[in-house]
Amino acid sequence: MSKIIAVNALGALLLLMTGAFSPAAAFGALAVGSTSNVVKDGVAFGTAVNYATEAEARKSAIDYCTKFKGAPKAAAQCRLVGSFNAECYAIAMDPKAGTPGAGWAIAATKTIAEQRAMENCKATAGKDRREFCEVAEAKCDDVKK
Repeated sequence: MSKIIAVNALGALLLLMTGAFSPAAAFGALAVGSTSNVVKDGVAFGTAVNYATEAEARKSAIDYCTKFKGAPKAAAQCRLVGSFNAECYAIAMDPKAGTPGAGWAIAATKTIAEQRAMENCKATAGKDRREFCEVAEAKCDDVKK
């Protein structure tokens, strides 16, 4: 019985040493595309979480953003706004079409990312639409479940 425990302990130690449980194994990125006329052209987003490398996460976020179907002119303007490791992102928007409210954030926790995305949305929504901003999406690396 003690040999089984020792073998299992050794196996767990080896997994830890190889990085299988390491936060460094979960990279994410956020890309955003917009034009000077957000009301007309909308905003495009591309996100990526839980990639093995930062380069893979960045590429995936840009790829998803440029293929965003809801705002093709904005999608043509996609750029990386940030990458992260063991963190979260959030996107907040005014759900009414033809409104300028949109915000995003990357933060250490989902709650903080959501709060900051909401603040950014309200800052762009205009006085009459601030109250309509809502979190559209928020995700974390697996290590931040």
